[in-house]
Amino acid sequence: MIKKVLIICLFSVPALTFSQKGENISVESFIYNTELLENTEQGKIIPQFNKTINQKIKFYLFEQFGNYIETVENIIWQSYETKTNQISKYHYISYIVRVKIKNDNENNEYRYLELIQYPSTDQIQTFYEWNAQKRDFQLNKKETERLSYLPNLRDLSIQDQNDKPSIDQILNEYQDIRKGIRNNLIYFNQSKQYELNAINKMISNFVLGNYSNIDFIMNISFDSYYTFIGPYDIYHYYTFIVQLKLENYKFPFFVEVFYNPKTKKVSSDFEWDNNNQDFYRPIKSE
Repeated sequence: MIKKVLIICLFSVPALTFSQKGENISVESFIYNTELLENTEQGKIIPQFNKTINQKIKFYLFEQFGNYIETVENIIWQSYETKTNQISKYHYISYIVRVKIKNDNENNEYRYLELIQYPSTDQIQTFYEWNAQKRDFQLNKKETERLSYLPNLRDLSIQDQNDKPSIDQILNEYQDIRKGIRNNLIYFNQSKQYELNAINKMISNFVLGNYSNIDFIMNISFDSYYTFIGPYDIYHYYTFIVQLKLENYKFPFFVEVFYNPKTKKVSSDFEWDNNNQDFYRPIKSE
């Protein structure tokens, strides 16, 4: 079922409930952690093995779910993700863990859950909780709600695409972002003004071609840069906030637009709700 949600504030939904944001996390840290990942000739990502992190994950699991877990059977690296915007930065590594749960017979019962580790502090977190009735782990309601607000990156031609960026391309983007840091604030690299001008032109053409009743575009602002590196998928994208003046309205409206550096294309999932007179992002609900 598709549910319409009005976008009253573009920044109302945090990226992670416990994500580590702030100026103390440097772009250099993102570059360092990305460089630790190896890319095979077959295109598969091989992460650095970290025995200490594995031990911390086991300790965390028994601390949180010791009443239900008998052993931790396997810890599988899943992805490394980053986000950078003008005032905050975060990154995290996700793992899938297979555990054997306790029971009253000799049968082996295995369950799976996802964990997140924050490289800057080595803190570990999970959004899963134990469901005694189902005898299984499930996402908590808060995280389920948060995920429902996120854009569908596959529909936006960013996630799970045949033409994927390389790790080197992501590193190059971050090297350019370093050049755009002024007074500890992140800006789109001004030395690439020609590229920014081209992106702004693409965004303008896209917005004017896909939304009606636009009087003029008031402003296009760089918002964030995201990266995702996993065993079988790699993608990165920029987001821009477009401020619009609509016909017959005195106040501005806002639309979020995505730019894929690999394909050099822009897209957006915002739609106009004529009943509520505002732009919204459709979300899926159970």
